[in-house]
Amino acid sequence: MIAALLLAAAAASQGRLVVLVVVDQLRYQDVLWLAPALGPRGFAGMGRAAPMRYETAVAETAPGHAVLSTGAYADVNGIVGNSFWQGARYQEAVDDPSCPVWGSKAGRSAAALRAPTIGDMLKLNTAGAARVVGVAVKDRSALFLVGPSADLALWWEADIGEMASTACYAPGPPGWLPRRPAEAFKDWVWTLSRPDAIARLLPQPRVPGARPASDLGPEFPHTVGRGKLDDRLYRALRNTPAGTTIALRAARTAVAALKLGEAGRTDLLTVALASVDTVGHQYGTLSRERVDAVLRVHDELSAFLDELRKRLGPRLSIVLTSDHGLTPTEADEQRLRVQGGTVATDELIPRINRALDEAMGARPDGWVAGIEGNSLALRAPFPARAIDVAVEVLRREPGLFRVVPAAEMDRAEPFIRHSWFPGRSGQVLLVVRPLWTLKPRDAGANHGSTWNDDALVPLMVEAAEFRLRRDAQFRATQVAPTVAALLETAPPSAALDSAAIEHR
Repeated sequence: MIAALLLAAAAASQGRLVVLVVVDQLRYQDVLWLAPALGPRGFAGMGRAAPMRYETAVAETAPGHAVLSTGAYADVNGIVGNSFWQGARYQEAVDDPSCPVWGSKAGRSAAALRAPTIGDMLKLNTAGAARVVGVAVKDRSALFLVGPSADLALWWEADIGEMASTACYAPGPPGWLPRRPAEAFKDWVWTLSRPDAIARLLPQPRVPGARPASDLGPEFPHTVGRGKLDDRLYRALRNTPAGTTIALRAARTAVAALKLGEAGRTDLLTVALASVDTVGHQYGTLSRERVDAVLRVHDELSAFLDELRKRLGPRLSIVLTSDHGLTPTEADEQRLRVQGGTVATDELIPRINRALDEAMGARPDGWVAGIEGNSLALRAPFPARAIDVAVEVLRREPGLFRVVPAAEMDRAEPFIRHSWFPGRSGQVLLVVRPLWTLKPRDAGANHGSTWNDDALVPLMVEAAEFRLRRDAQFRATQVAPTVAALLETAPPSAALDSAAIEHR
């Protein structure tokens, strides 16, 4: 006991680093299915994963990252989707003209959050002394994991082909930030990283009848680089495993340049990797491309974390999880003869408009503004009865499990209430049935449900003094208190759940 206390005191005097890693769209099933290919140390060398659930009806990137960082759901933190309604206008959750992106006309921030993140609280609780840095492929992942008070939030900005941030964090790129990272991929061809292992899991290069939502071609090899640096390449890098390489390179340089964990303080680094998600949307759950993306993230993240382990030893703590999963494609469901399907929004909206025209009179611009983030919004102004007519149509849809108008929200199940924020959620929340997706008919694979395919993800913790509790299943709201415990700071203000760890 005395030795352990002396070791902890020595570590504290040198500094410590807590790393929160979020692998976008990594399902709990992925780490079970691919365990033989991951090796004895498990995914990213983090050991055996525990299952963790999101108790929400909207499983998307922005809400998931916001839950992980605040410890609260959208009904408190305000992030109801990757985008949300402002009346009949739809906007990205990170849009903010007051925070211009370096080298771009766009503006983005974490200002839409209505609850503080663990990074915000670490800054507040240390009078600003602790460093908080976020690195991601997606802007919403970087911003909503760290919050507005961070020292820096970096992401891949496809508009300019650079890792970037906004003037609200720093006036421009720091000198240590790698520039022109796309150069290394100008002629890159994406091939299978483990041809034999992946072929054993998925003997067919492509499922018959499947139509990948990608311009990289239907099967391997995929030509990503075509000899020049242009907008097409920058978008392709975001949508392939190359994004992982670029983000981790930036994370490495941030750790070294900012001396994270090495200046006599406890710092926080968040790393959010998106290639599993971007590839999964294009090719589907049971595709060689998505499996290759998972294995490549495993390999690159293992190397990055091993470098940190060697550098910091017991002064390093890691929490690894995901923001959501992915529902299998309808083609795979039909091929394997399981239930499921698509609630096609591009077919559903015209049916609702026709019903409203018949009941209320024709409206030239259409009654429905759209269905986004699992919620339907009507164009203002509209009479109250318009909601009743829309709900009646929606409740006849075979793929919808719940149709909940705002007037019934207070009586709904907790997972539905967790998904709703007044003024941002439209007028009606839609919950699909198991193995159904809510999307345009010809869009790629999707997520967004409360069921295990989308809401059950892995949780792993590595820390010298702590281990995961032996609970059968954890809650997404436990991540922020867990990170807080590792940081030795109080949890975020709205994180009312318990930590998922205990002392060894």
